[in-house]
Amino acid sequence: MNVAFRIDPGVDFVLADRIQIQQVLVNLIRNAVDVLAGFDGSRAIDVETRAGANGMVQISVADTGSGLAPEVARQLFQPFVTTKQKGMGLGLSICRTIIEAHGGRIWVEARPAGGTIFHFTLRAASGHGEDARDE
Repeated sequence: MNVAFRIDPGVDFVLADRIQIQQVLVNLIRNAVDVLAGFDGSRAIDVETRAGANGMVQISVADTGSGLAPEVARQLFQPFVTTKQKGMGLGLSICRTIIEAHGGRIWVEARPAGGTIFHFTLRAASGHGEDARDE
């Protein structure tokens, strides 16, 4: 399994609680690993940051798995919705709550080459000071 990180050098720090955002990233990456574990094709995860519109930073976690059915994707951020046999269906709901509490949004889309991309946005910090990193 290949994992690639593409960090946009033009992206500044974000205004966020680092522990909560770490929880979001761990959940999204763990979900991608779970999907790819049973996948026979090319197995890759791409994590990317880029400057977004209106002072936001967009973070994306993409996998090369089999993708999601549109009806599943529409409900995926609701509590107790899961595609896993042993999942509780709370992880993505918690991710949505965390991202929205930070003034951002989270969504999912099909990856054009196959697979799934989860995107979320966070407000960019205006400076590089310690306060900006810990908010």
